[in-house]
Amino acid sequence: MNFAERTYPDIVRDLLTVLTGGTIQEVKEIGATAPELITLENHPVRRVSHLAGTVVVGRPGAEQRVPYRFTEKDFDLVGTDANPIDKVAIKLRKPHRLAPNSTLEINYYPERLKPTPITDVNVGSVARTLIETISRELATQYQQLDLVYRSAFIETATGDGLDKVAALVDVRRITRGAPVGKVRFIRAAASPGDIFVPINSVVTDGKGIRYLTTVEGRLLPNQAMTEVWVHGETERTKVVEPGVLIVLERAIAGIASITNDEATWLATEDETDRQLSDRARRAVHATGKGTLDALRFGLESLPFVSAAAIAEFPDPAVPAPGQILLSVALSVDTPNNRAIVERRIEELRPAGIYVDLRYAGGLKLGVSIDLVFAGARLATSEQEDAKARIRTELSSAITRLTPGATLRMGPLAALVLRDERLIDAKLSWTADNAPIADGFAIPPDKAARLEDVAFGSITFDQASADSGPIAVHVDLQGSFSNLAMSESGAQAQITARLGAFLGKLAGGSSVAFDALVSAVRDDAAYVLDLDSLVVVVEPDGSAFAELRRGDPAWTSPASATFSMRTVAITSAVP
Repeated sequence: MNFAERTYPDIVRDLLTVLTGGTIQEVKEIGATAPELITLENHPVRRVSHLAGTVVVGRPGAEQRVPYRFTEKDFDLVGTDANPIDKVAIKLRKPHRLAPNSTLEINYYPERLKPTPITDVNVGSVARTLIETISRELATQYQQLDLVYRSAFIETATGDGLDKVAALVDVRRITRGAPVGKVRFIRAAASPGDIFVPINSVVTDGKGIRYLTTVEGRLLPNQAMTEVWVHGETERTKVVEPGVLIVLERAIAGIASITNDEATWLATEDETDRQLSDRARRAVHATGKGTLDALRFGLESLPFVSAAAIAEFPDPAVPAPGQILLSVALSVDTPNNRAIVERRIEELRPAGIYVDLRYAGGLKLGVSIDLVFAGARLATSEQEDAKARIRTELSSAITRLTPGATLRMGPLAALVLRDERLIDAKLSWTADNAPIADGFAIPPDKAARLEDVAFGSITFDQASADSGPIAVHVDLQGSFSNLAMSESGAQAQITARLGAFLGKLAGGSSVAFDALVSAVRDDAAYVLDLDSLVVVVEPDGSAFAELRRGDPAWTSPASATFSMRTVAITSAVP
């Protein structure tokens, strides 16, 4: 079913036209090429009272289709070669260009009007008042029907209607007082490719306390770990302390371990309609069949599929209902992998839909992002949450690009700045490691995928002026093993080496996790547990930052002076 809401002005216009003997809603189909003349059925024509359609605006290569209502200055009533005397057709004046494969809606009055007893339709007349009264009631009914229609879809339903639609895929709104938290998923050593954490994956303490992932997670090839929001299986699920959720109920290939770095807590407000809608839609994608998103998700969950792009109408000039173009990029292209892809397509494709399958090469996109947060400081957990959201939204946006599509930087930057914690961001993009500019065209034989998201400088708009030296305190925490000396001796050596490393840093230097570890390690004397190491840098008057394995370097203020505050490295063996 397709429902189109009608507004009060449209209803009044059409009823008055019918009441006075005119013709309403005559629709003309515009093909791939717009005709010079548009012939009307009830000719000859006295006057056109309404003409609306879709036009093309913008320069070639950046054209857009926009709805447009034509006025009397935009067209002429003319004759044709077959009837040059009477006014039987509409001829548009330049520069208006009708959009290909669109429609025109026309209201007009023929020369030979139908007889009508109504002679007065001026404002305030009896006939006009009755028509406007009826139109108002009809417009109200259209709005109510539109609300009912929208309540049937996850994307547009709200309130109780959204609760009922989400319940169809077993998703319930997270209400105030429900237990929520975050769980960190850690990649297994040497595991290749992307790793997906499906929505509703169950994490437990191994003793009956169960939490479910609220969103899906994704680890890019160079990403060691990711944090995913979770919520209690029921509202009666207990809150837990840090390090309790360590069991993944169903194993995920490439995930070595999980943990909650912070205690879970009780939600302070109900989940919003937008959050519930996003979660329900992801649940449909993860478990459903017969949709384009389910087809894309099902293919990209295969470890050897690097990207999948779907075009429902690949050639707008020749629309083919019931046919889709599917371009799949394989990281390992073998006959067996192609057979698995084709079998998965048959499992997930909608009934009666023909899939034109083509194997595309992969186009690896990368982005470097400099962020400016509002205020003077922000907790590291909040910064990491913003980064995780940016990774997820950019990855989803890139995945939706089909082969041959144009990459527009503006909408992608707008996605990043949707976070209220941010006030500015600078994005630098690469394709196959080469810089690209706005309007980059994806090759028609390649499917784009976001391979690398790197975060550069992190600043705050209310940071204090750099008028004097800023002390930057550095802490090092973690564990070591395989000691060839005493624990106190090993810690003393690490402290001395860290102090020497910091003493060489000048203002404006970058503190990189790998460089710091290289400075303090001594594999002959002790082995550092890199996954446990945490470097904390805290400038006076600003927010602290944490560096872990795989994190980007932290850039210091121009007048920074470094000092070692604490070193807490303990033996991993009790």
